[in-house]
Amino acid sequence: MGDLAADPGEDLDDGYRPSTPPGDNLVIDVVRAEAEAYRVLVAAVGGRVADDASSGLVLTDAGVGSPFGNVALFTRPAAEGTGRVLGEVLRSFYGGRPGGPYLVFSAWPLPSFGAEGFLPVGHPPLMRRPPARTAVPPPSGLRIVEVADDDQLAAFERTFVEAYPTPEMLPYERGALLAPALVDSSWRFHVGYDGDRPVATAAAYVTDHVVTVEMVSTRPEWRGRGAGAALTAAAAASAPELPSALIASDLGRGVYADLGYEPILRYSLRLGLR
Repeated sequence: MGDLAADPGEDLDDGYRPSTPPGDNLVIDVVRAEAEAYRVLVAAVGGRVADDASSGLVLTDAGVGSPFGNVALFTRPAAEGTGRVLGEVLRSFYGGRPGGPYLVFSAWPLPSFGAEGFLPVGHPPLMRRPPARTAVPPPSGLRIVEVADDDQLAAFERTFVEAYPTPEMLPYERGALLAPALVDSSWRFHVGYDGDRPVATAAAYVTDHVVTVEMVSTRPEWRGRGAGAALTAAAAASAPELPSALIASDLGRGVYADLGYEPILRYSLRLGLR
């Protein structure tokens, strides 16, 4: 069996190294896409963005009250025994500016960060759908529009804040989370309208290898009527030749399963308090 062992000193790629090439595996493509998406989103509103090369953490902070604008993302598994050091990295970065709590995302199990101030959020499923060129028609009475200008982006932003909901960002302030520069970025935003009233949202961030679906929300009067599924499908169709992925909730995973999404693994989420 000795011939199965790697040669001494052989460089073995585990699929999660900084040098791992794009397209090596779905998980690395998704976590890199998520990190890139939040870099772009937070930089557009003038927030802070930092990379901690030693841990693979990408730190983004819009300084807003909602943790959805303040997100730390692991781009590789946390090394064993580094929990306290990682906690200090997170506290040092987010403690440097006022703002609301922040979310820590990892596609891998997280160690204890060694102090109070990090609360468990859960382990939502990462779901993936292969390229799908068949359109999902919206339910009757819903019109889906891809955002093409600043006013449409503001309609998306307001609907997301009010419908998700994110009460810590109320009353709504235009441009606090989504800046106009995002219209011409790799983000794609879709709004569902009931007449002239925006009632549902979904966004996508498009890379060369995967489309990540984000910010799915529906106002109460449209829940259970197929709006969320239709908006999710529209966002995924931003690049129909690519697979799409999203981080679901256990409550919503059935909706995504009906669209052809399959669970891959469970993320680990923590809520950090400043």
